[in-house]
Amino acid sequence: MKYKTIIQFVFGIFFLIIIFFFYYKYFSSSKGALITEITESVSSNSEIIQSQNNLIKDMSYETTDDQGNKYLIYSEYGEVNADEPDIILMKNVVAKIQLFEKDTIYINSLSAKYNIINYETNFNKDVQLSYLDHEVFAENIDLSFQKNFVWLNTNVIYRNLDYELFADKIEIDLITKN
Repeated sequence: MKYKTIIQFVFGIFFLIIIFFFYYKYFSSSKGALITEITESVSSNSEIIQSQNNLIKDMSYETTDDQGNKYLIYSEYGEVNADEPDIILMKNVVAKIQLFEKDTIYINSLSAKYNIINYETNFNKDVQLSYLDHEVFAENIDLSFQKNFVWLNTNVIYRNLDYELFADKIEIDLITKN
């Protein structure tokens, strides 16, 4: 009888340890935002053109989080407004999200608004998202690393090898990929 009680106690402790580690890994507030370690770089061949606002040609930013995920955004032109120096308005944008030990997500758009502080990116005008055999076309894509979500809005068309679906809005969780 005592043998059963000891085994149940050991399994109970083991179960509590698993719950603790699961909570610590996925829900702990110390992890906070997805991006914690930052390496930013403006490409060395970037050219600053003076106008009413600062215009940057061939601009790229690269960030890496502590989990090994990389986010690279490149634009043909970027414009920094003096009133909002943290916001960059980009034209002809290509973004690449390399998920650690997983596949790469590509996003193309005619324009985007990029926040250099929290990396929130709003892609608009003829946006295309590609992931493996999946393609999504939309008017707007909002990418949030703080919330670990991607929102696709307005005239959304999803295509893969077998299906073509139409929607008003799609949400993608960057952690679970749902």
